[in-house]
Parts: sequence; C-alpha cells; structure tokens
Amino acid sequence: MVTSNIQRVAGFFALTFLVSWISWGIGAFLGTDTIFWPVLSTLAGFGPLIAGGVFSWRQGELRAWTRQLARWRVDGRWWILAVVGAPVLSLVGYGIFIAVSDASLGLGGGPASVAVTYLILFAYIFLLRGGIGEEMGWRGYALPELQKKYTTLVAALIVGIAWAGWHLPLFVIQGTRQSGSFALYLASVIGLSVVLAWLYTNTKGSVLLAVIFHAQWNVFDSGALFAPQTTTGLVAPAASALVIWGFAIIVILADRETMLSRPDDLQFATSTE
Repeated sequence: MVTSNIQRVAGFFALTFLVSWISWGIGAFLGTDTIFWPVLSTLAGFGPLIAGGVFSWRQGELRAWTRQLARWRVDGRWWILAVVGAPVLSLVGYGIFIAVSDASLGLGGGPASVAVTYLILFAYIFLLRGGIGEEMGWRGYALPELQKKYTTLVAALIVGIAWAGWHLPLFVIQGTRQSGSFALYLASVIGLSVVLAWLYTNTKGSVLLAVIFHAQWNVFDSGALFAPQTTTGLVAPAASALVIWGFAIIVILADRETMLSRPDDLQFATSTE
C-alpha cells in the first residue's frame, strides 16, 4: 500500500512527540534539578531530527535529507536575512516592549562579555537547543512533505501548530525555562514558522539557513544578551509575537508566488551546489 504524504507527516509528528515527550517525562519524573535533566531534555530536543531521519530512511531519501544541512551556496541576500533578520526583528520587539511598559534595558555586561555570551549561546542553540535537532525535522522533513499537497503558507501553518504543541510539556513541568502564556507562544511560533518556510523554500531547501535564523532568533529573543527589568510579564512575548507576525504578513503579501502556491518541484535538496 502506498503511504500518502499526509500519513507520512502524521507518522513523523507522532514519532517526534513520542521521543520528546517520553524524554521530557522521564526527566521530570527524575527531577529537573538532577544531572539527568540536561541529558534527557537535550535528547528530547532531537526528537524532530530523529523522526525526520527515520522517515527519510524509510523513503530511501536519507542522503538527500542530510544534504539540506550542507546547502550553503545560495543567494547572498538569504544569508543576510538568516544572519541579520532575526536580531533586527528582535530588537524592534524590544523597542515596542520598552515603549509600552515600565521596562529598562541594557547590555548584560560589557561589550566583550556580551560578545562571548552571544558566541557561546549561539553555538549551544545551533548544535543542541532548537537548531539542528529541530530544523532537520520541522523544516527538513515535515514542511517539504506537506508542500507536496498544500501551499507553502498552509504547510507552514500546520508545521507551526505542531511545533508549538510539541513544547507543551515544558509549560507544565516545574523548573523549565518555558513559561508564560501558551497562547502568545503559539502565535509567535506559527509566525516564525511562516518566515522560516519562506526562507527554506526560497533557498531551495537550505536547512542550514533555517537553523541559523532559528538560533539567532532564540539568542536575541531570550533576553540573555540584555538586562531587561519590568513588572509587565506579558508585554515582552506580546511584542515578540506582534513583530514576527508583522514580518510574516509582509512576507505573504510581498511574495505571494512562493507563499500561496505549491512548489511541485521542491523535493529534498539533492545537491549542495
């Protein structure tokens, strides 16, 4: 029996959630203050990659799937977007945050200290937390499979909902850094999914650039480089959601050809050229 794209994506989501939620669950049971939590939570973060690898192997496309991470020869404007886009958007969000709240903002140390913090945090996220482990699954597998049936926008929305829902255990496990309003988080993640789908599609399947944008967004949006002080807890995530959706809407309207069509010729990137 031939398995449809939707069945494969459903299977991918199921395996991703299974690997990650079991890992987070065991970690929570043992305690987030134990030495086991960092190991198990890191493993959980690789759930999308593991599932993407399994399903790509089953389809005989494992080599093509992995090559997406090496696809770096793309137009320079996409490199600029991947490296600079997320920090700029995040800083706009901070500007809104400061303008409508009682917040004060400054560097979390001297310039040298901030630079070191940035490099360490970027490498950590890129390799272990929300970078390769997530993007090889969400963008590297689920998105192109869904694009075989749906427009890029619809595929991005589906991936965004699943991506946000995947994080749900972290909102209920005590001792994790995931907190606040899940509704605002959901909105932000879906908006980010739209932007990443646009980037991935226009680079003909470069997971590498998606990982870079994702890592940059996490670094700057986390506030780790700054020293925000405020009592308005929901303003920051609301500003973040507003900015990423503002950019997502611009992307949709400005590039309808990409976002409102189904790229029939987009399979896994089969070349690093």
